[in-house]
Amino acid sequence: MATVMTETTTAKVREEQVTGLTAENAHRVTMIREKGTDHPPVPFHFRKEHHGTGNYVHLYGNPEDRNELHSRDFKDWEAVAFKHPGYLEDMWKQACDAYAWSSFDPEIRGETDIMIYGEELHNDLQLMQEEERDTYIAAYRQKLSAQLSALSRCANPMVTGRGGFDYHRQENTDRSYRNRYEEFRNWRQKVLEAVRRKKEAARPEEEKLEKAWQTLKRDIRSSADTIHGIDTRQCRGYSRALFVSSILNKVSTFANHGEVEIVRRAVDFISEYNARVRKPVITPRNKFFQLPELAERMRERLKAVQSRENKDVPFEGGTLVWNYGEDRLQILFDRIP
Repeated sequence: MATVMTETTTAKVREEQVTGLTAENAHRVTMIREKGTDHPPVPFHFRKEHHGTGNYVHLYGNPEDRNELHSRDFKDWEAVAFKHPGYLEDMWKQACDAYAWSSFDPEIRGETDIMIYGEELHNDLQLMQEEERDTYIAAYRQKLSAQLSALSRCANPMVTGRGGFDYHRQENTDRSYRNRYEEFRNWRQKVLEAVRRKKEAARPEEEKLEKAWQTLKRDIRSSADTIHGIDTRQCRGYSRALFVSSILNKVSTFANHGEVEIVRRAVDFISEYNARVRKPVITPRNKFFQLPELAERMRERLKAVQSRENKDVPFEGGTLVWNYGEDRLQILFDRIP
C-alpha cells in the first residue's frame, strides 16, 4: 500500500484490508481478532517480553493478563489494524536468508531488520511531500536490498564451522557489506538533508527570521546569564571575556549577512539586560553596539552584488556561472557527466 500515516491519514491506514496475522506482518500489527468470530478486536503486543537471546513472547489483550500468542498460532488470527503500511514485507525472506551463515537465529535477525527499517522508512516519509514518497520508497528498498545481498555473503565460523573457513575471503565480504551499509546510511542522510533544506527554503521569510532570532536569543541569554553570574561571583572558574566574545561573534555573523532586524533585536536585548543588572554584561563602549550600522552597510553591499548580472565562463563540456543573485558558483555541464 502507498498510504502513509499522518495525523490526518491515520484512519486511512487503519482501513488497510483485514488480512491474516503472519510472521511477515506481525511486527507492525496493533489489533487482532480471532478468525471466524465476531469478537471485537484486541490489542496485539509484538515481542512484549524478552526472555533471552532470540526468545521473545507476544501478548494480546491486556498485557497484565499475559495472554501469550505463539507464532505457530498466528494462523488462527487476523490482523485488523497496523502501525504503518507494509513497505518491506516482501523482503522479509531476503532479510532472514541474509543471516543464514552468520547467525544462529536468522529469522529473528531478519525480522528485526524488517521491523527497524520499516519504521525508519515510515518516519522518513512523514518529512516528505506526497509526490516525493514513491521515489524514496523505491530507492530505499533498492539500497536495503543491496545491503542484504552483501550481508548474505558474510559468514561466521561459529555458525558454519571452522573447518576450511576462508578468513581472508571473509574479510573481503565483510568489507563489502560495510561499504553497502555506509553507502545506504550516507545516501539517506543526504536525501533527508535535501528535504530539510527544501522545506526551509519554502518557509515564509518572516518565519525563518523569527526562528533564527529565537535560536540566537537563547544563546545570547545563556551567555549573558553566565557573565552576570561571573560578575556576582555565582559562577567561578569561567572567562568573562570568552562569553562576551561569544555573543559578539554570533551577532557579528548576522551583521555580516546584512540581517539588520535580527542584529537590532540582539542589541536591544542586551541593552534591556544591562538595564536590569548593576554591572553591564557588555559595556556601551564595546563594538557590539555598532553592529546595527555594520549590518546596514552589508545589506546595501549585498543588494548591489545580487543585482549584478550573472557571469558565464564557458569551458569544454560546460559553463561556469557566477550566480550573484543566489550567491553561488555553479558548474553547468552540457550533458550528464
